[in-house]
Amino acid sequence: MPSVTLIADTLREIFEYHKDDPKTLHSLITVNRLWCCQAIPLLWRRPFEMAAQDKYHQIIKTYIMCLSDKALSRFMFVGIKLNNFKKPFFNYPTYLQEFDSERFRLALNTWIRMNVIIGTAVDTRSPFNTFCGPIKKLFGPIVKDCYKISPPNIFYKALNKCIEPLIQNYYATHPNFNVIKEVTDLLFSRCNRLKNLKIYLGDEHTLSLAEMNFALLTIKHNALLNLQKFELVIRTPSLNGDNSQDMNDVLTNLFTMMSQYATNIQEMKIQSYTTGLPAKVHASLYKLIESQRTLQSFMSNYFWNASSPSLFTALLNQSHSLTRFRLWGLTHFNNSLILGLLEWNALEVLELMGCPDFPVFANFTKGQLRIRNLYIGNGYGSYPFITTNLIRMINLNLQKLVVEGATPEIIDAVTINCPQLTHLSLCAYQDIFESLPRLLSTLSLLETLILGNQEQFIFTDDTILQFSQSIPPSLCALFLNFNISSQSLRVLLTECSAPLHRLELHQMQNKELELFSILIQYTQDNKYLKELKLYLAHSNSYTDPVSLDVLRNANKYFTIVKQDTTRNSYNLW
Repeated sequence: MPSVTLIADTLREIFEYHKDDPKTLHSLITVNRLWCCQAIPLLWRRPFEMAAQDKYHQIIKTYIMCLSDKALSRFMFVGIKLNNFKKPFFNYPTYLQEFDSERFRLALNTWIRMNVIIGTAVDTRSPFNTFCGPIKKLFGPIVKDCYKISPPNIFYKALNKCIEPLIQNYYATHPNFNVIKEVTDLLFSRCNRLKNLKIYLGDEHTLSLAEMNFALLTIKHNALLNLQKFELVIRTPSLNGDNSQDMNDVLTNLFTMMSQYATNIQEMKIQSYTTGLPAKVHASLYKLIESQRTLQSFMSNYFWNASSPSLFTALLNQSHSLTRFRLWGLTHFNNSLILGLLEWNALEVLELMGCPDFPVFANFTKGQLRIRNLYIGNGYGSYPFITTNLIRMINLNLQKLVVEGATPEIIDAVTINCPQLTHLSLCAYQDIFESLPRLLSTLSLLETLILGNQEQFIFTDDTILQFSQSIPPSLCALFLNFNISSQSLRVLLTECSAPLHRLELHQMQNKELELFSILIQYTQDNKYLKELKLYLAHSNSYTDPVSLDVLRNANKYFTIVKQDTTRNSYNLW
């Protein structure tokens, strides 16, 4: 027995290397029973991640086969066909580690459409039904759970035949069976090791509140004990009436329960499109946040009333663990945020997406922030008070800066305050190429530079020369996400003193023979270059189109990628 245990432990460790490779895991299942027992839990910990969308219904079918005979009989009598029924060898719900209500709803709806039987209703107007109605009404509730899906002997087969009419009549007159809730309850009651929980609420495309009994996650065992990632998406833009009250109660109960049972969350994301949540919901969410022991990442666009306690205040006691803080559609920018930034000693990444559309009430201090990575979203260029003060407070530690909507004012603030940058990503919607060379000349440690423009931008002769000569020798990777002429590209590659290891050119709209000649020559001359990619935008306006032979020859020296659109949504981060 010890040797068998040792082999199983060894296999488990080996199989962990293939946990995200469904093809390999499926092949391992067929080797023998021991290998199968090790591979199945890995495949079914994230079943919807490991399968294509057109196979989702098969996952639901497998889960349903794990239901009791009592539950399965209810499926059959409400008009759901259960073909090729076989009890599974494994208790699949117990392996579930990731629940995504959106994918689960999609899979369930697909399975129901494929398996619902039309025309299964009982004709209550027939004379026979009128005569036997009282009998059916009396005995239906008694025998409704006695039907055997797989009768073990002839006695149960005969019993099934006798009670079928009674059960059919019962479900025809008591149409309160919820297929979706039955399967959801199955998963919530049997899973015992959730690591990721993603819940969508609020509109007709999400699971209804009545279909998710979150209390089942903690009745038999605490399935939330090892929960590491929690994401909540509230889609409803406005709530009112009974639905609003139900939503508020569910959120309050969910947050309160999780604050008791799920205290090891590392990543939390709250995305809400409603501004009408009452104080009790805010209080329960803050309690959940405060209960966490090692919260590392918090992302939100959460809205609270200015008179309510601040979300930032609730995060203050996470100062020992919070490393990433991301806000988009920011609803408040006030002193509590500044205090939080000063208190979060472990914070390394700050991302400000979107932009506040209200007056900013914040007293920036002379304190220093430990943030190493800063993302400033589009729109903050209109708030130089925020951007310049943040950059000033981070100046000693900032290594990576991403700015979408860079302005000359932001560039100047970086030039003055941030000499330690190693990664700079700028997406400009206005001309910054006079201030940019001044900045680059101060960044002696810069290794990666990404430049983008929403519209096609072509350097002038003067600006391309200044830009090229200002690139520091430390630069290893250069990404240009805008159209650049062959002439400007030649100047850039000739005047740039940095030994680039990686070069990417995006949104290129010309197919001039000169372009390919320049790049081929650069790959031959630059012995440090490891990767060069040219992204060609599809366009009918190419000048001097080249032959396929030229493209094939160029592909020997660098990678050519054809884009579907002339604009590339490049990930600056």
